[in-house]
Amino acid sequence: MIDNTFITDMLPMLFEGSFFVVMLVFVGFSLSIAYHWFSYSSSKSTTMIALCVYLAVSAVLFLTMAITLNTL
Repeated sequence: MIDNTFITDMLPMLFEGSFFVVMLVFVGFSLSIAYHWFSYSSSKSTTMIALCVYLAVSAVLFLTMAITLNTL
């Protein structure tokens, strides 16, 4: 039987699973973007700057999500 305790016990597991799925998709997407940026760009230094900015902003977002997940 599904009651309130079952739902409150399952929500953190559901959120953690969702977080790791999003991380996996992000890593695949990032590798694809990095490959295409380095393969088809005209300036390697611009590509490196763009990749650093992309990863830095993404790191801030993922750290925020991880901290929020730990407070649940």
